[in-house]
Amino acid sequence: MYDDVDGWNRIPYLGRLEFYNDFCDFKAQITVPAQQVVWATGDLKNGEVVLQPAIYSKLMAAEQSDQIIAVIDSTDVGHATNITRDNPVNTWRFEAKNVTDFVFACSDHYLWHSSSVLVDYASGRRTRVDAAFNPIHKDFFEVASFAKKTVDLMSHVFPKWPFPYSHETVFDGLDQMEYPMMVNDNPLEDRAEAIELTDHEIFHTMFPFYMGTNETKYAWMDEGWATIGEWLISPMIDTTIVDEYGIGATASLAGSEKDVPTMTISTEMSQSYFINAYPKPGLAYLYVKDMLGDDLFYKGLHHYIAEWHGKHPIPFDFFYCMNTGSGKNLNWFWKKWFFETGVADMGITGVRIAGATAYVTVQLKGSLPLPIDLTITDKAGKKTKVHRSVAVWEKGNTRTIIPVPAKNIKEIVMGDAHTPDADKKDNVWKPLH
Repeated sequence: MYDDVDGWNRIPYLGRLEFYNDFCDFKAQITVPAQQVVWATGDLKNGEVVLQPAIYSKLMAAEQSDQIIAVIDSTDVGHATNITRDNPVNTWRFEAKNVTDFVFACSDHYLWHSSSVLVDYASGRRTRVDAAFNPIHKDFFEVASFAKKTVDLMSHVFPKWPFPYSHETVFDGLDQMEYPMMVNDNPLEDRAEAIELTDHEIFHTMFPFYMGTNETKYAWMDEGWATIGEWLISPMIDTTIVDEYGIGATASLAGSEKDVPTMTISTEMSQSYFINAYPKPGLAYLYVKDMLGDDLFYKGLHHYIAEWHGKHPIPFDFFYCMNTGSGKNLNWFWKKWFFETGVADMGITGVRIAGATAYVTVQLKGSLPLPIDLTITDKAGKKTKVHRSVAVWEKGNTRTIIPVPAKNIKEIVMGDAHTPDADKKDNVWKPLH
């Protein structure tokens, strides 16, 4: 890999940090025994040659179907002549254009569920979504549905960009890793965790594969996006999910000797790697989305994607594109959340009641700007929620006053699932009588 920032990439692959590759076109031929079915990056170019007509027909139907089709079901498994062509070996041909890597997997006993999603309303383009899995792993019977919904939501809701590839396969491979057009996921007993893993790994399609970021140096440029993707998409698939992945750890690490700025090169991080690669940048993206509002946020994000897909953006490219696309100078925020360290901590330091209004004073005790969420509960149990974005701290102030309804207040509680407050003892206020 050669880029115009570092020249040749000489950082060795040691396991934790992932690959940094250039964009390439692949033509692959994979020869396997007849009973083996192959899934891979790229489009299968000779399906009619390697698959039995009935199986191939179901695969072609899935290409245009909104329904999930069992391309290979339990009645097919164990009968090789029902699935692949009856030759000693079959050679599967795949082609992929402008991707950063190629991966394949094969099995002689996996089920194959498939469907497709209309990802681009303007062109009518569809993406086929597959799940290939061992039938003993019961959670995988729903994974095709989770994956299909993820691709749909990514295309039309967040990040609201048409899914860029022709297919996406979730393979039951006993691991948690993403590749172009495929993810390798382990079985999970908890349904919510299965949803979160599925959408997290598929979200990587945009970052780093479509955008070509250097995860070896800046893991947060893709893992942070997969984290916010998981937080936002999981509750859209199952409304009972409240995904707090990494929030508590972010609060506990902040300000400790292990805490380093997010902009620290990933190879130099030790115990802060998880926080700085996953939840901390995920929170920053979430707070910017909240501060800008969806209209300006998507203008900034889409400007970044349009400028840098198929290339190799570095952090400054992202910061500048978000500023330019949204029309807002967000440097004060980037500086706090990416270039500095600090404790995420706020407290309610006072409440003054005047007539029908209570004026709540919130102190930013740490240096990381956080959104404010107040839940006011009255004596009848009615709850009122008041929200302020991180914009309240833009001028460098460390205190803000928020008006809330004052009638019959029982208590005021500050915080929500995505606010990593290090000290919550001062997040509750109750009247003296």
